[in-house]
Amino acid sequence: MKGICGNEKASDALVSVDLDVTGISIEIKSKLKKMFGNYMEKAVRESLNELNIENASVIVEDFGALDFVIKGRTKTAIERALKNGGKN
Repeated sequence: MKGICGNEKASDALVSVDLDVTGISIEIKSKLKKMFGNYMEKAVRESLNELNIENASVIVEDFGALDFVIKGRTKTAIERALKNGGKN
């Protein structure tokens, strides 16, 4: 069960979620990872926790997005993955 949300435009992020995994895996791809990677990962983890997701592989391709954008994109990608026939 996979879901994608976002754009490859400035101030946005492209988030891909795969729920057919065991455990949590988060990969951040960003030029700003050294400075803001921890905040980006925190935004993803908060989104997973809010939706009670315990098994997911998340890839965030960041293009300067703020944390609330990453959270929104992550939640939408999860909802799309679940809508495509998945259960956590």
